[in-house]
Amino acid sequence: MEILIYGSLAYDRIMTFEGQFSDHILPNNIDSLSVSFNVNSMREMLGGTAGNIAYGLTQLGEKPAVLGSLGRDGSRYLEWMQNHGIKTEFVRLVDDQFTAGCFITNDCCNNMINSFNPGAMYFPCNVDEGHLKPSDSLAIVAPGGKEDMSRLPELYRKVGLPFIFDPGQSLNIWQGEELKQAMDGAMTLISNEYELEIIQKLTGLDLKTILENVESVITTMGEKGSLVRRKDSETFIPAAPPDEVNDPTGAGDAYRSGLLKGLSNGLSLEEAALWGSAISSFAVACHGTQEYCLEEGQFEERLAKVKKLFEN
Repeated sequence: MEILIYGSLAYDRIMTFEGQFSDHILPNNIDSLSVSFNVNSMREMLGGTAGNIAYGLTQLGEKPAVLGSLGRDGSRYLEWMQNHGIKTEFVRLVDDQFTAGCFITNDCCNNMINSFNPGAMYFPCNVDEGHLKPSDSLAIVAPGGKEDMSRLPELYRKVGLPFIFDPGQSLNIWQGEELKQAMDGAMTLISNEYELEIIQKLTGLDLKTILENVESVITTMGEKGSLVRRKDSETFIPAAPPDEVNDPTGAGDAYRSGLLKGLSNGLSLEEAALWGSAISSFAVACHGTQEYCLEEGQFEERLAKVKKLFEN
């Protein structure tokens, strides 16, 4: 089965400021704010929802296809994906833009200042109806450019290709009616608890009504696990215990990769969610979203543990 992943491809540039932001911001002059922080380190990591989900799938033996856009500085990312067996024929290269970039500065108290440049992400990917194999494919539409997040669900509905809709961090760019139309007919709407509240507020739909428009709703709850809800059932999925917790960033994308792998293997949504729980526990143990590497037998052992928690 071919797994199609639409979402962002981005460079994450993470900087550390040894002091506290609050020591350099004058509350009485906030209307004329002008501050500069000398950072003592910077790390550049590959990120973005499509890249993160695709990477997780490669750790589970899949060769997914990424749908997205890279800018003139995207050759390193493209090479990384190709070296890991990710299909990139649907990745668009935009020569007059930079690849999407997130600039993150943390202070000594874990306060954070972020800036995000969408860059090439605003441009649609290279896929159309002629490229799709609906009878043997599964897709996810994750946060990325609004044009593709609207276009691809419409295309998947037209050809009968099952898809997961994951608006996540993109919720600030949607109007209610647009969002309702994009998620209509999805096999699953997936989000965290806070994002689900925003979805309900934007669309004016309660959970019961949402479940009349999508087949199921998955709500991730971090270390508390996740919920799989259908019209007539609600199933709690426990979080798999990690060896350690170093960085929760990217755990949600890893969960989605496990979910997609399980579904592609013909598992039920609830069983596939256990796969998501298992692999996300490896992501939180590493700094960065594409830094974990599964050794032989590790995933199966972790999956067995979370299944035992589920059965109890």
